[in-house]
Amino acid sequence: MDKQKKLTSNVYKYYLFQFFNNLAFFSPVIVLFWQSNGLNMTKILLLQSIYSLGVIILELPTGVFADYFGKRKSLILGALFWTIGTFWYGLSHHFWQFVIGELTAGVGAAFISGADRAYIHQLLKSADQENDFKKIEGKARGIIQIAQAIGSLLGGFIASIYLGLTLIATSFSTFASFIVGLSFPKTNLELPREEKTNYIQMIKKSIKLVKNQKRLLWLTLFFASFNGLIWPLIFYSQPYLKMLGVPMFLFGAIFMLFNLITALGSALTHRFENLTKDSSFLVISIVSVISLFLLGSFKSILVFPLWSLFLTFAFMNQTIISGQVLKIIPAEKAATVLSFQNLVRRFFYAIIGPILGMVSDSFGINKALVYYSLFIAIILGIILFQRKSSFA
Repeated sequence: MDKQKKLTSNVYKYYLFQFFNNLAFFSPVIVLFWQSNGLNMTKILLLQSIYSLGVIILELPTGVFADYFGKRKSLILGALFWTIGTFWYGLSHHFWQFVIGELTAGVGAAFISGADRAYIHQLLKSADQENDFKKIEGKARGIIQIAQAIGSLLGGFIASIYLGLTLIATSFSTFASFIVGLSFPKTNLELPREEKTNYIQMIKKSIKLVKNQKRLLWLTLFFASFNGLIWPLIFYSQPYLKMLGVPMFLFGAIFMLFNLITALGSALTHRFENLTKDSSFLVISIVSVISLFLLGSFKSILVFPLWSLFLTFAFMNQTIISGQVLKIIPAEKAATVLSFQNLVRRFFYAIIGPILGMVSDSFGINKALVYYSLFIAIILGIILFQRKSSFA
């Protein structure tokens, strides 16, 4: 096999790895699975906080492993931990069993995070085809979205048999990615250390940059606040559908449609920004708060599509802020700040999630959504009010 055919074969293996590793059947019903095992929303969102904090802590050691032992081994181990974590999860029934599953899956996510893109970059550079990286990685991101859509669609039908089966089925899919990973070729090319490996240094650099730039500070606060506040709401869409009496086998199709709406919205971000100009953040905030208030005020399938706005705006917000950051500082420093912003978002999300869970367990989903919409309005209102002085 000549060099080009060998490279093409390895690129297709990379696509297969990404497809199977992201073919998650549990996504549209995972909250119902937790609830069927006696967990309330406080414990459910506490699990997500544990997962989020676990990924933050594990970023450093897994990054060091990827640098010193190779990206290939990091991907293989990541897929293996994901397989063990999802299989264990499917057989679990208690909170602390789920914690073990979350941490195991978190180890897998940390091993794969960044190592996948670094590995394909290494592979292309060793074949003197580094210029194809964006094209190939773009296709890989598209394949990931297709896998997630298929997983959502099939997940609803699998869940109608048994909720835990969605996690067990996912473990077989991730095991397939593990098998594909074993066939990845070794790369001998030495590349600079990845940004995520220098984790402590990244945090120090970011704090210094943000502290000295008012606009960066504001963008970091808005991104962490908006995305950190919105993300926990994703876990309320499933019990909301259940409350409306929607059959479980339809959940997959509904969330697949949501994925497509999110993808379309993300693709139209530049048009949205051109249309709203300097009011982008204000429009995102107002529409999100009103949508959340309406969802809490009315129990109707007619308002349910508003759920898709949250995830769409979260992705759009990330894209808009990334562009704003690139206008302020050079591209080589932007990656550091963007990574730091995501770190702050994870911390914010880890703190706010369980609090929202306690409110919904005490007052019910509808009242909790109304109260939460008012809370978001106050937080974002304060931050938006500070924008003028920050961008002066």
